[in-house]
Amino acid sequence: MSKPLSRTPMVERMARECLSVRVRLINRVVTGLYDRALRPFGMRVSQVNILVAVAHGGSARPADVCRALRLEKSTLSRDVELMKGRGWLESDPPAGGRNQVLRITPRGLELLDQMEPAWHEVQAEARRLVGEADVDALRRIADRLRLGGPD
Repeated sequence: MSKPLSRTPMVERMARECLSVRVRLINRVVTGLYDRALRPFGMRVSQVNILVAVAHGGSARPADVCRALRLEKSTLSRDVELMKGRGWLESDPPAGGRNQVLRITPRGLELLDQMEPAWHEVQAEARRLVGEADVDALRRIADRLRLGGPD
């Protein structure tokens, strides 16, 4: 019986070694953990990342948030509008636009405070799943790639 045509040496090597596949799988698993933990607060981890990025700097232009979080403008715009509608973010000018400045609202800060226990719990769960040595390796990789957090 012959080997299936699709099982070429390149296919075998890519299936065994592709870093992109593994990083994306890890991302999906870890993101799923955080999304489930944050669902009771009406948030996804991607939205929390935006809220924290804006809060961390005190204010931020959308282009700066996109650059810091490696987001597409359309993705950020959708989430920002949703979070403004829920009262978690505000912008100046309020209608948005290219030169708007984003700020977290008191309600947004309150939400982050409310979700803190859930975040700590899921953070610990993710650390257990990944393993402490590999968490440290991920942090070093992110730092080397300048992905350590919001600027």
